[in-house]
Amino acid sequence: MRKLLSILVLVSCHFISFAQNQSLFEKFDQAVGQNNTQLSYGVVYKERYRKKIKNNHNFYKDESFKKGSLIYKDQVFDNVNIKYELVDDFIVINLKNQDQLISIIPEKSLVNLFVIDNLRFVNCGSRGFLQELLIQDLFAVYKKHKKFSKENRDADYRYHTFRKEESFILKYKDEYYPIDSKRDFNKIFPQNKKDISKFYKSNRYLLKNNYTNFVAKLITSLSQE
Repeated sequence: MRKLLSILVLVSCHFISFAQNQSLFEKFDQAVGQNNTQLSYGVVYKERYRKKIKNNHNFYKDESFKKGSLIYKDQVFDNVNIKYELVDDFIVINLKNQDQLISIIPEKSLVNLFVIDNLRFVNCGSRGFLQELLIQDLFAVYKKHKKFSKENRDADYRYHTFRKEESFILKYKDEYYPIDSKRDFNKIFPQNKKDISKFYKSNRYLLKNNYTNFVAKLITSLSQE
């Protein structure tokens, strides 16, 4: 009898929990609108940083939403309002409801890629979102956009300032490598140090003015040897 009562209690709790979850999902669907439910798997966005200095913020380029597209759960969504947060590396989407706009952070692991300002950012797992610069059969070149926050105190006012860093990443033979200096290339291709040094000397203009093409030309020459 005690076992039977225990089973009945567990089953009852399961159905109560399921009913509560169903109710929550229904309320959430009503909030974001039925047309947006496929994009609504995430959390409602709330800004965690207090800002004081104009144009100093934690987003890519500016704080406004931009029209873009994304592949989410392997489905393509066009004409979506997106902005890209660089400190914690996530995107925010703005969903329109009949009465209001709601900002949501989609589940990052389900975002395959997104496009804003005609720039394509792909989800590279633990490396976060990387901007695609060049995709070839043997290699790919990416740029990582990152910002770092610093908390400041002004009398009784606490606010954050932000510093941006950009770095380049090479995907070669299914491995990712930082490529921000000649030393990085020497680590990837230790047997080609002389060739790398020679290439740097003869391609200084390209190095300074078009780093993506510089990397492409360098890797192509090294992979052919």
